Amino acid sequence: MTKLVMKPYLSIIIPTLNEEKFIPNLLNSLKKQRAKNFEVVVVDGKSDDQTKNRVLDYKKSLPLKFFQVEKRNVSYQRNYGAKKARGEYLVFLDADSKINVFFTYSLEKIIKKKKGLIFIPYIVPDESNSETKLIFNFINFLLEIAISIGNKGISSGGCIFFEKNFFEKIGGFDDRLFISEDHELVDRALKWGVRAKFLKEIKIKFSLRRMRKEGRLKLYFKYLQALTFYLINGKIQNKIFDYEMGGQLYFKESKKISPGKAIKRYLIKAEKFFDKLF
Repeated sequence: MTKLVMKPYLSIIIPTLNEEKFIPNLLNSLKKQRAKNFEVVVVDGKSDDQTKNRVLDYKKSLPLKFFQVEKRNVSYQRNYGAKKARGEYLVFLDADSKINVFFTYSLEKIIKKKKGLIFIPYIVPDESNSETKLIFNFINFLLEIAISIGNKGISSGGCIFFEKNFFEKIGGFDDRLFISEDHELVDRALKWGVRAKFLKEIKIKFSLRRMRKEGRLKLYFKYLQALTFYLINGKIQNKIFDYEMGGQLYFKESKKISPGKAIKRYLIKAEKFFDKLF
């Protein structure tokens, strides 16, 4: 007798590269979910560490699919995962994201209530100092306005939710882009007449590991560069700064420099960047 396998409502797609230190935290959170309405699809870029083994440790406790691909590219890996997914909605999460135990329950409930094709969550920082919280509150405020009334697609990063058929119809993430592939995908959907919906009720904890490694000012400058370039020129196909994928980059903190030297350095870089841009 053939066993009937229920189709999951959500397919949680996680691209990985050398994430042995970080991916267990997210998989543990998924294991504890109150609603078992999902499958997990991990697409690994042939990691050099123990990522594969750490993921397969959860094979018995999660509805898990694990794939390895030769191409180390976050957009390619997300698209690959989408092709292997069975859920009605694709939930793209970064390997260092953090979620609460009601995440999948709340997400299905609100998707069915709001009836959309694209949803962008509220992002909160993984550290509790008041300055960072204030910055993220402001970012979310601007993001909600831009999504609601803007004429150009904007997203909050790699954490985004798509109805599977529509994602396939518009071609998924553009894996030729260097950065801002999330913005470009939401913008492409907007040109199809589909506007993303911002979910204040769904919160995802955003890892500041890159900021802790590179420094706050340096990373803010990179994000400003990318957003400015995207808003003016659209797609970012060429490498405009160093921005690597891989959890192995964040095991050690970088050498810190004084705030004065940092500001001077990035003012010079900003001047050069905007001279080239305009």
